[in-house]
Amino acid sequence: MDDIKERIIDETIERFNKDGLKFTLDDLVEGMHISKKTVYKQFGNKEELLKSVVDYVFDAIREKEEEIIADDSLDLLEKIRRVVLCLPDKYKDIDFIKAYQIKDKYPDVYDHIVHKIDNSWGNADKLFAEAIEKKLIKDVPLVFIRLMIIGCTVQFITSKEVMDTGLSYEEVMESMMSVIMAGIVL
Repeated sequence: MDDIKERIIDETIERFNKDGLKFTLDDLVEGMHISKKTVYKQFGNKEELLKSVVDYVFDAIREKEEEIIADDSLDLLEKIRRVVLCLPDKYKDIDFIKAYQIKDKYPDVYDHIVHKIDNSWGNADKLFAEAIEKKLIKDVPLVFIRLMIIGCTVQFITSKEVMDTGLSYEEVMESMMSVIMAGIVL
């Protein structure tokens, strides 16, 4: 990815954290000292920009997952926990709880997020399967574990009720993962 695209994506994330979806492209370019034409040239429109942000963050998550898996200092259960909760350091401050706004305003972006959540379980599935094989967790179908996590994650990013708790996305996900692990660890 070229530098200008990455700068626009990073600024979009900052604006989203500050204003949710209320930020305009004028707000975005003002902070970057570039023209809207530059944004449109790179992304076409705000919806395409938001989809690119989703892709960019999920690509970074996959890279971070690989680092976690390769970390021999972590035991298997800790790798599972970290992979499921994985957010690269650069994106730990993204306020995913504000994402509930996306569902109504940008349904195609919402569908794109859900698609990414639904289809990004390869590394976690491998770790869960290994933990079952080593009898560290209960022998339950992986699809059950995956669907519980996906269901919770989608609800957390699409429910204003979660935002009203005052908890951060990271705190909400940590709580969810503690409950799930308590239910499956032998």
